[in-house]
Amino acid sequence: MRKLIILAVAITAYFAAIIALPSIGVAAAMGEVAIFTEFSGWIAQGTAAAEGEELKDLLKSPKDVVTLTDKQIGKWAEDHTDNGVVDIIVTFGWFPTSLYTPGNADPDGSIAEEFLEGGNVFLNTADYIFYVTQGGGANGEQGLKNMMDINADMWSGGTAIKPTDDGKKITPSLDDFTSERTFKEGQIVDPWEVEIVFGDNSAGFLDPCFVYDTETGGRIGIAFQEPNNGGLPRGEVMAEMIDNYLGEVLAVDPGGKVSTTWGHLKSSF
Repeated sequence: MRKLIILAVAITAYFAAIIALPSIGVAAAMGEVAIFTEFSGWIAQGTAAAEGEELKDLLKSPKDVVTLTDKQIGKWAEDHTDNGVVDIIVTFGWFPTSLYTPGNADPDGSIAEEFLEGGNVFLNTADYIFYVTQGGGANGEQGLKNMMDINADMWSGGTAIKPTDDGKKITPSLDDFTSERTFKEGQIVDPWEVEIVFGDNSAGFLDPCFVYDTETGGRIGIAFQEPNNGGLPRGEVMAEMIDNYLGEVLAVDPGGKVSTTWGHLKSSF
């Protein structure tokens, strides 16, 4: 009888753990990628469209890759929030209005924030992420602050970037360049952490990189946040960030921890 009681308690704890898993950012499989190039910031729309097509052609890990308009991407994000996989939205320096109302009209609870806090990813190139939208720089630096809920900015003009050791291995297309809008390592505070750095200036200015929300599992990535209209391998490097890094990280079976835990529980009786 005592063993049965202990087993019942263990089963209750086990299923309670399963229910709790999504809220602590457990690894999930790679889902889909939505690329937005209808509008761009700092680079020509034609350049953004060409790089977006290259990215789409190169990607291998995602289940599907689509190119969407502003009208389409908000509904796509809603449909791909809390769906059990990690989905990715790629922007080219212009933040879609259907994801986030321009001018920070909805600082909390926007479709974009719900998508991010559902354990998904935003990856941006060209102008300052979340800053530029309808009306120009209508979100300003507050867009990033609202999305991350921390006091982070990207004012780092003229920063000489070199690939890190991880960058050389994971993003071999990355070479030296100058970034105008980097993450700053010292500003990435709890619950966020710097997850991986592909390029930096050896003094805490980061681009390309991913930062990670340890509470929700959401990620924000940047690559080549600068205005060079040509000559940078934006599509190639973002494809390598997704395939060679996220594709590997998310290859872990999301049920692995639960299965292992259950195995340990069964072996105790």
